[in-house]
Amino acid sequence: MMNLTQNKSLFKTLGVTVSALVLSINAYAAHPNLVITNDDVKQMRQAISNNEQGKFANAFAALKAQVDEQIKSPITVPVPKDGGGGYTHERHKKNYQLMYNAGVIYQLSQDDKYAHYVRDMLLEYAKLYPTLDVHPKRKVKSQNPGKLFWQSLNEAMWLVYTIQAYDLVHDALSTANIETIENDLLRPVSLFLSQGQPSTFNKVHNHGTWATAGVGMAGYVLDESEWVEKSLYDLDKSGEGGFIKQLDMLFSPQGYYNEGPYYQRFALLPFVTFAKAIENNEPQRDIFEYRDGILLKAIDTTIQLSYNGLFFPINDAIKSKGIDTIELVHGVTAAYGLTHDTGYLDIAKKQNQIILSGDGLKVAQALDKNKQTPYVFKSVAFGDGNDGEQGALVVMRTQTGGDQALLFKPAAQGLGHGHFDKLTWQFYDHGNEIVSDYGAARFLNVEAKYGG
Repeated sequence: MMNLTQNKSLFKTLGVTVSALVLSINAYAAHPNLVITNDDVKQMRQAISNNEQGKFANAFAALKAQVDEQIKSPITVPVPKDGGGGYTHERHKKNYQLMYNAGVIYQLSQDDKYAHYVRDMLLEYAKLYPTLDVHPKRKVKSQNPGKLFWQSLNEAMWLVYTIQAYDLVHDALSTANIETIENDLLRPVSLFLSQGQPSTFNKVHNHGTWATAGVGMAGYVLDESEWVEKSLYDLDKSGEGGFIKQLDMLFSPQGYYNEGPYYQRFALLPFVTFAKAIENNEPQRDIFEYRDGILLKAIDTTIQLSYNGLFFPINDAIKSKGIDTIELVHGVTAAYGLTHDTGYLDIAKKQNQIILSGDGLKVAQALDKNKQTPYVFKSVAFGDGNDGEQGALVVMRTQTGGDQALLFKPAAQGLGHGHFDKLTWQFYDHGNEIVSDYGAARFLNVEAKYGG
């Protein structure tokens, strides 16, 4: 039997040809076919139709009430004007989140009003998008611009959510609606983020991860197998960039992401979301087994890099981010769905959020039955760099209750997000930060940053 290294080589040399041949014969699965599948929908509908007051039914009721309130307001798709944090930026963020949530509620309730809301918003975007040039507040010195957003990163995030929303309501749309939404919106956005932004799309960086995830998922929904291959292996399918290269280079063998825990939780969402879409459409790729299960290791490492519910604040982290962030909720949900490790249920209970997905149903039902067991935090030296040899982030914890923790960080630079003095340390005791990191400054949206 081939080892993982041999399998990886074969994956790159033969996998593209074989899967392209298969996909030329068989279209992808019927909608929805990304993170949520038809089988998931059947089981989730059954769970909420039993009139039980379990965690899943409660989560459905809460999200439905939230969406019902939000869709009372008129649809607003403003011409992009503001940078990060400004009105139009935040409006477009809220729009993609609302479209996704409404799509989920449509699948579970089978009430057409939710599908119609998503349809109407997508049609508004289909009117707007062809008229747009690059964003007026684009970051001229550092990153590629978006059209809806000031940087293409946010555009890719918009696509990751929006393509899932479209997938969820697809079968409720007319042929004319489908043609308009795909040809005037989804295809142009996907092509802009790939062929129109090659330096970002091929970049081994979290911006590239969001772009490849969005375009790859669009490939599954729109039956564009070439988009999937390019998302996996670079625009020229050389393997020098793309999702697989990102899995190879951005994580150490232990699953430590080279920008630190704050950015690790941020990058988890596109990694886990695209991987679930790959698993559901092409299980033969064994994506969660790739590189000795690197994605599952990354999820677990993200949890390990926390103390008292918050991530260790290194690099330019925001101290309030912790294990209850939505990205890690998705990660823990996927990890439990794949492994049935009851230690993850302990974290899920602390997160107190249920994802409305097939894996989320498994988590909810297991928690209803109190199947959780204590998650074990350990003392670990997390090697940095894709080879694990570029320094390390060292976490030392007391073995009796884990009340004390020391973080020592002779690690790499974190793609520019790290401090240049890496020999500092932090100490925690009984939930308190005793010795702090010497400080970091976040410059997001500060105009003086431009030009240095």
